[in-house]
Amino acid sequence: MALARMRSIYEALDLIKESDPNTALTYNSIRKLCLDGQIRYFRSGKKIILNYDDLTKLLGMEEGEA
Repeated sequence: MALARMRSIYEALDLIKESDPNTALTYNSIRKLCLDGQIRYFRSGKKIILNYDDLTKLLGMEEGEA
């Protein structure tokens, strides 16, 4: 079983922006996806650490894109 790629929201957003510089995705939209239960996450203090694989799957991104 492969380890999940866990990233902060800012790190995940940076990775997505690398593959699509003109993305309309924002910090708040990713945060809302987490809080709505669409992406697995946990909190470390106030920081949200999310499952990056869940995010890319939800966005329909190919494995090699991000």
